[in-house]
Amino acid sequence: MSAHSLLRRAVSGTLGAALLAGSALFASSALAQPPDYSTLEADPAIWHLSDADSDVYIFGTFHILPASLDWRTDEVEALLASADTLYLEADVHSPESQGQMQQLVMQYGLNPPGVTLSSLLSDEANAALAEFAPTLGVAPAMLEPMRPWLAQVMLAVTQMQALGLDPTAGAESGLLALIAGGDTQLGYFETAEEQIRFLAGVPDDVQVRAFDQGLEDMADLPTQLNELVTAWATGDMAVLEDMINGSMREDAPEVYETLIVTRNHNWVPQIAEIMDGEGTVFIAVGAAHLPGEDGVIHLLQEEGYTITRQ
Repeated sequence: MSAHSLLRRAVSGTLGAALLAGSALFASSALAQPPDYSTLEADPAIWHLSDADSDVYIFGTFHILPASLDWRTDEVEALLASADTLYLEADVHSPESQGQMQQLVMQYGLNPPGVTLSSLLSDEANAALAEFAPTLGVAPAMLEPMRPWLAQVMLAVTQMQALGLDPTAGAESGLLALIAGGDTQLGYFETAEEQIRFLAGVPDDVQVRAFDQGLEDMADLPTQLNELVTAWATGDMAVLEDMINGSMREDAPEVYETLIVTRNHNWVPQIAEIMDGEGTVFIAVGAAHLPGEDGVIHLLQEEGYTITRQ
């Protein structure tokens, strides 16, 4: 699978799932009966680093998941219960952030007056969109005010919902449910505005190319989604690195640099600051940010930290 489709799901999915969960914009239709993951023995990847007075666990998440998948292992629950603080990418789940994101989308996600999505796309992309969007219950005219990045996020999450995945079943939502009512503190590496600006800041010509490629990717997603979900649930980071990051590096190096590499490098000093403190911290960020030479795990190792896979 090429990069752009998976990019929207595994990287910007935190934002995309949250936007769509809080919006009645699209009404998706069922495309296929989703696989039953209830018998899958999940073991998602977790890493551990520690010093004399700190324990930090890093958990790779998937932002939108099938409701039948029970990924909350005894280990995940025990480690989270032991944590003083849960760190997420950004606050995109609270009611306050939902309202803020709708305003930010209006600021960063809409075209200037007189510009439409179709005017930015090639004739071939417009034809593909006209054929594909209605299968999701989306009229292409609904996308016309949107910049390509926002239209792409909306279509991607709508398709995943149509394939049986649920934004409210994502890993972040599950972790937040596990600590609800307790005294675990919350921390964030980014703001919702920063997340949106990362997406919106991709050059317009790159956004257009990504949207065009993404339409092609969506046709393949129904047959490949099971492999991706299973790889995440079983902690197969080699498959995730290949399916998400490998193709992204090849097909969209500018997007990979902006949404993966830059953010990873931004997070490592913040994790180092956490290590300088004390206590137990559970970090949960998109699984695509963890593997490979540009991944958070390798970057922390380069900083001299010893990290073990749980």
